Amino acid sequence: MAITLAILVSLSAAASASAQYFGRNKVQVESFDFRVLPTAHFDIYYYPAERDAALDAARMAERWYDRLSKALDHTLVERPPIILYASHAHFRQTTVVDGLLPDGIGGCTDHNRGRVVLPFTGGLGETDHVLGHELVHAFQRDILKRAGRSIALLPLWFTEGMAEYLSVGTLDPNTQMWMRDGVDQDRLPTLAELDHPKWFPYRYGQALWVYLSGRFGETLAARALVSTAKGGAIGRLTAVTGVDAAVLSRDWHASLKETFGRHEPVAHTTSIVTVGAGKGAGRVNIAPALSPDGTQIVFLSERDGYSIDVFLADASTGSVIKKLVSTAADPHFDSLQFLESAGAWNQDGRRFALASIQRGHPVVTILDMPGGDVLRERTFPDLDQIFSPAWSPDGTRLAFSAMRGGTSDLYELDLEHDALRRLTADAYADLQPAWSPDGRTIAFVSDRYTASLPSLTFGEYRLAALDVETGVARALPFIPNVKHIDPQWLGGALYFIADANDVSNVYRLDVATGAFQQITDAREGVSGITALSPALSVSRGGRLAFSEYERGAYEIRVMSVPNSLSSTNNLSTTGDTEDTGAKKVLTSASPVSPVVESSASTPAPPLTSVDSKPYPRKMSLSGLGQPYLSAGGGMLGGFFRAGMSFALSDLLEQRQLQTAVQVGGSVTDFAVQTAYVNRQSRWNWAVVGGQIPIVIGDSRFVASGEAMTRETQVARQIHRQLSGMAMYPVSAARRFEVSAGAHAIAFDRELATQVYSATTGRLLREGKDRMPGGRAVMLIDSAAALVYDTSVFGSTAPVLGTRYRLEAASTVGDLSFVTLTADYRRYLMPIKPVSIAFRIEHVGRYGTGAGDPRLIPLVWTLRDLVRGYDPRDVLTTARMTVANAEVRVPIVGPFGRLSGSHALPIDALLFADAGALDTATRTRTMLRSVGAGVRLNAGGFVFEFDAVRLLDPTPQGWTLAVNFHPGF
Repeated sequence: MAITLAILVSLSAAASASAQYFGRNKVQVESFDFRVLPTAHFDIYYYPAERDAALDAARMAERWYDRLSKALDHTLVERPPIILYASHAHFRQTTVVDGLLPDGIGGCTDHNRGRVVLPFTGGLGETDHVLGHELVHAFQRDILKRAGRSIALLPLWFTEGMAEYLSVGTLDPNTQMWMRDGVDQDRLPTLAELDHPKWFPYRYGQALWVYLSGRFGETLAARALVSTAKGGAIGRLTAVTGVDAAVLSRDWHASLKETFGRHEPVAHTTSIVTVGAGKGAGRVNIAPALSPDGTQIVFLSERDGYSIDVFLADASTGSVIKKLVSTAADPHFDSLQFLESAGAWNQDGRRFALASIQRGHPVVTILDMPGGDVLRERTFPDLDQIFSPAWSPDGTRLAFSAMRGGTSDLYELDLEHDALRRLTADAYADLQPAWSPDGRTIAFVSDRYTASLPSLTFGEYRLAALDVETGVARALPFIPNVKHIDPQWLGGALYFIADANDVSNVYRLDVATGAFQQITDAREGVSGITALSPALSVSRGGRLAFSEYERGAYEIRVMSVPNSLSSTNNLSTTGDTEDTGAKKVLTSASPVSPVVESSASTPAPPLTSVDSKPYPRKMSLSGLGQPYLSAGGGMLGGFFRAGMSFALSDLLEQRQLQTAVQVGGSVTDFAVQTAYVNRQSRWNWAVVGGQIPIVIGDSRFVASGEAMTRETQVARQIHRQLSGMAMYPVSAARRFEVSAGAHAIAFDRELATQVYSATTGRLLREGKDRMPGGRAVMLIDSAAALVYDTSVFGSTAPVLGTRYRLEAASTVGDLSFVTLTADYRRYLMPIKPVSIAFRIEHVGRYGTGAGDPRLIPLVWTLRDLVRGYDPRDVLTTARMTVANAEVRVPIVGPFGRLSGSHALPIDALLFADAGALDTATRTRTMLRSVGAGVRLNAGGFVFEFDAVRLLDPTPQGWTLAVNFHPGF
């Protein structure tokens, strides 16, 4: 039997959202009314809520244009669109980028249309950096496109590393931390090894570009981009430097070792406890929060391998007590904001507050401790994002930092009266609040004392103190020219993180005297994932917890605050609250790029006009599919097919028109499908129409005397359809789907006969006869479905979560029947990383037309249902019920038992399948099978090879089954 289905259209993610069987949803909670602000070189896309911040971003973009056009010796040919979102929570809803955007993506530049898309961050200075980074990509794309090359063909260490170097200008303390660790562990990549995923392209690529530009001149990046040398990125570098890759790698390593020196790892004293250490600890353990008595600690970790979750541990022993919040397969939380936020205990240790994003809105969740039950959740629909909640000493109020309109401010929530009060209101960054023990003052992090809003120039973050009653903020003493973040009160002192001498460590500030002392002496650095991530907690009892980067991992340490601070490293500072212009204690480990250094204090240019216009919704060509040509033969005869596809869309991808066309050797091979998709609101809807030919063939041999006769029946169906569909996402996990349309089916049947000599095999005669194909039918279809999906994928199949689909579809017209679908799937992981998968599924047609032979078979193949069986005997199935159980064991790959490398992922599996397949006349066929196999993921294509034992109609021997699909 052979089945050919000529469906050629690959709809967009939004178009298929209504048609796709499972999958999580991108929820557009807000309706963004975009406007366009033209500047000298860019088109700025923004919506009214972020207008003031967008005007600042437009000025910063023009300053970056001046910097980068000089650095790369290039004038942009095109005007890159810059699409701005007021927060990362809004950015996650963008229609420009298909798929879900994780927390770690701070912006993107698409290779196809050159759109720069980014959210505002907690501070305009950080937004300026991200904007500069993405505009480097815009220049890279423009330069390479002019030369007929594509940025997509260059490795990330080349493009992202260059973008970090040109937007930062030096080895910043965060990148230095990574390089020191690499030197200490004697683990530095060669240029040829930089492509491997284990070498983070941003950090190592930036460090390489800093070295190369310092050695070969600031024009190196520009020369490398226009180079026509062969050999990819490495070929470009060797051509413009005149030095081969091996020597460049050796010299780069020597420079890093000379700069940072190699130190053997220092053994921590017994007084320092590492939280969650040991097998399965994970490489990201961050955002520590000590209980007031210092006996317990809450932290964030990916120790389970599939997501960042919230854990509770014993602070004295470091052992993990329990998982408080799981996000991998829990639909409750969209994001825990692990890059910017940490949770906090109240003063009696019975409550814990954390900030999150739920259903597109910022939420404060209060947990009962130590059990972890949710006591209260407060949603803030008028805010965009909230970070780092902090309890007042009396437990009646929460202070936190929040994003609104593209900037951050401090807010206070009165828990008793559910009243929200804004404490600051300006464009400066106001982050990481901490209540003083007397409840009268909030210490926080701000750039208000080093930034100039009129010129949009930015300095380091410093500590400030806010009088809660009056709302007046004052500067606290500072260490010149270093960041000050994550303040924590202990008595009359503030503990915080600073990067003096380019190494982040914990410091103590005596607020009354202005005296500073260094508390920790971490070799690599005390840090969260980013330079501004919260990484410190202090308990009332005098315990200190902090995340430290070492051996390529973020680990949480717990120690007691030294009883005598006289032995700590005292810093010689002014203690003044005014900037004295003093320099750092030591010179930075790398020189600053003259391009960035000369521009660091350059005011952003004024805009010639602030007039904007409504967003134009016109569509233009957005993509061409790869044309194809195929030909071949088989039991159905020879065939020839050629096809192509194209797409039109507006700039924000809110409206899309996608079309695919196929032609063949006859008129009956012609196929076309067009889909119009609208994603302007939370409701996604589409109209789809087209013609699709389907060919179903079956061949058999009949022996008669000295002749062998081969009879091939070919049934052709031409489906012409026009339908509308809509999808409403309730959350990222749950959605409703509805659809309705008209469906016309024409039929044709042909019998081809070939007679062969039984002795010689010679063809004696052949012929083709047309047969009645059945009367054409016109059908009116409508359907509604509820879809739920919290599944988490491993390398080849889901490993955690739940999926189900409940659907009812009605068909009326020349045939009348109802199709019901109930599909439930559950994935458990009793022992990490072994998972168990279960599925029970029923699909059935009910009604007078359910068994009509003119319908498309309900069951095309059994490979995904009951493995090992040939579907030819069940093509008349009208109803089926299947049950599957499968044990999945990662063998090779990121979660593999034999290898944790980035080798080709391979999973082993044991399975049991069973199915009951009924015809419309209630004739039942029972099928069961058991077996074992492997799945492997080759570049996104999943292949399955199984040894299957068939159990029906009687137990049989083993057979080989092959499938080309991820596990159910």
